[in-house]
Amino acid sequence: MNAITTPEVIHFQPDGTGAGLYTEVIDLKEIGVLDVSRASNVEFNPATQQWEVFDYTGHRVFTDPSRETCLRWEREYFNDTPTH
Repeated sequence: MNAITTPEVIHFQPDGTGAGLYTEVIDLKEIGVLDVSRASNVEFNPATQQWEVFDYTGHRVFTDPSRETCLRWEREYFNDTPTH
């Protein structure tokens, strides 16, 4: 069975800064100095028995019983939306 993968994406602003989810598939150190901050967080909620995705403000943006589903959703969501 082939896994569906989401491509690695970097969104560049007019001033030359870029944003995207960190991955070692793209060696970002090759393009300059990194300033890394967390865009989201995936945590397990024992009360609901669900994995939850939170954005950088702490707002829950997605939930699912599968951590893998949350990680895939996180990648697709943040790769699609350059303002996050």
